[in-house]
Amino acid sequence: MKRLFVTGLMTLCLWMMTSAVAVAQRSEIGVLAGGAFYLGDINPKGLFSQTRWAGGLYYRYNIDTRWAFRLGVTYGRIQADDKHFGNPRNLNFRNDLFDVGATIEVNFLNFFIGSERQYKFTPYLTAGVAVCFHNPKGYYFNPANDRTEWVALQPLHTEGQGLSEDVKNYSLTQFAIPFGIGFRYSISPRVAIGVEWTMRLTFSDYIDDVGGVYYDQNRLFTEYGPLSAYFGDPAEEKHAAGAQRGDKNTFDWYSFAGVTVSIKLGRERNECPAYSTSAIDRYKRKNL
Repeated sequence: MKRLFVTGLMTLCLWMMTSAVAVAQRSEIGVLAGGAFYLGDINPKGLFSQTRWAGGLYYRYNIDTRWAFRLGVTYGRIQADDKHFGNPRNLNFRNDLFDVGATIEVNFLNFFIGSERQYKFTPYLTAGVAVCFHNPKGYYFNPANDRTEWVALQPLHTEGQGLSEDVKNYSLTQFAIPFGIGFRYSISPRVAIGVEWTMRLTFSDYIDDVGGVYYDQNRLFTEYGPLSAYFGDPAEEKHAAGAQRGDKNTFDWYSFAGVTVSIKLGRERNECPAYSTSAIDRYKRKNL
């Protein structure tokens, strides 16, 4: 997964450099710094609950003052624990996400970096497609070394994946639909700052490794070992095989929110009079 992330990051950097040469005046690079959280079977509705840090790098191509195309790579850690919601299942997880996304942004107002007058700020909407690389892990106390450890959950087949024709093993690469809102403000001829919040709807119910029913713990122990049986049902009072463990009819979500800083690429050029002069000045120049 890390190798895929590095490859994606290098590809993005190469794309930004070549694009900057070809369309420098319309191009920007930027960073995002903030937090990430998730909604799913362990956290069904707690917005920003157990938020962890996130960061990213992106390239933006401004089609005009209202429309822009953006390509970015974002890392974020999400986590949730039944203990925070008083749920006796005792399920928990954390997941390091590497998100590669392409989106279209629509400004509510005309905007460009370096404007000296009325086009210095705008709210905007964003939506697109993304690919998410992930690996859910759960924690437990290991008495052998007296330490709490995080263990990858997908190889443990905690809901009997691979042992039943009805339950297939889930992929650690998922598609997602990102959409959200933001606000940008130009603070200098080359720099803009902003805030942004996006949600990602995935096409998986296993970002948290929870999605179906409890499997026979004795079978899990026999086929995949004691850790599989433990994480399959870590509750003090064990559940019967077939009892509801998660909601298989819903998909998981994750979210990034934070502050953005964008830098315009290319050489400076004279600002268009339509953006930099008042209406009365334009009228005088045209008619007098």
